[in-house]
Amino acid sequence: QILEIETFIPLLLQNPQDGTNRLKRWIMIGDHHQLPPVVKNMAFEKFSNMEQSLFTRFVRLGVPTIELDAQGRARPSICSLYNWRYKALGNLPHVLNHPDYKVANAGFSFDYQLINVGDFNGVGESQPSPFFFQNLAE
Repeated sequence: QILEIETFIPLLLQNPQDGTNRLKRWIMIGDHHQLPPVVKNMAFEKFSNMEQSLFTRFVRLGVPTIELDAQGRARPSICSLYNWRYKALGNLPHVLNHPDYKVANAGFSFDYQLINVGDFNGVGESQPSPFFFQNLAE
């Protein structure tokens, strides 16, 4: 992750040739469906819309995008947990056919399972500082 302003550094570092910029296209890779930036200053969050990423800003402004339509990192059953966030997210062929994607993790009875972790020394999940959650038992 980088700060929004840092996305412009490559644009500023290019050397113009014959008085014109060599840059013809700018390709951003991002996912506006993932977690938004964490803004610790309430004034920035409320009055500057800094809680949305630069990529989200561009999507909301109607800048042309190509949305992810195939994933290749998770088992299809795990992908089904989050594919509702995308219009037409499918699976790449290797995810459907490779043996590594057909079995659960060692020690798990199912492809995925939620495990209730008990408190540690009488303390469960805590928030020692803003925007930071921890569970020492995990």
